[in-house]
Amino acid sequence: IDLTPWISQSKNRSTACTMKIQAILSAAVALVASTEAFVPATNSVSTTTQLRAEIGETGISFENVAREWRCKYSAGPSGGPGDSESLKACQSLLGEYLPKLKALPGAQVTRQVCGGCLDFKVSITQPLDEHGAWAEANYDPLESEFMEKLKAIDGTSLHETQEITFEAL
Repeated sequence: IDLTPWISQSKNRSTACTMKIQAILSAAVALVASTEAFVPATNSVSTTTQLRAEIGETGISFENVAREWRCKYSAGPSGGPGDSESLKACQSLLGEYLPKLKALPGAQVTRQVCGGCLDFKVSITQPLDEHGAWAEANYDPLESEFMEKLKAIDGTSLHETQEITFEAL
């Protein structure tokens, strides 16, 4: 699958990126479904193969996709994150949604917080073959609910979502 046009020609990278990865995920799901007929039905030892995709001829391949939800939070009275009410509220919101996010098939959830640039990020990583169904549903209802509540937190700004490859090297 060649994603070169997606990377180099997109004016709206976030939307184009999401659309291309959703297309890859749809193709991957179809591939997995179409290859199930070739799995022996005998009592043989089964092995699982993780679905992988490649980005053109870049040498970049991946088997995991992450959906990232992020915002900027405001510093607290001390000028840092330690007494930030908006960061505290972001963490509380994540705590509310964490059980639902962990219940997604194959999901691993990470949180990233930067005290210098005041970033609050949540990444939900899934294998390609598990991520497709959630992507095809536009990540709803979890994403729309979470982002709506995140936007309502006083002191947060630059609320964004992004779909990215995510690979442990």
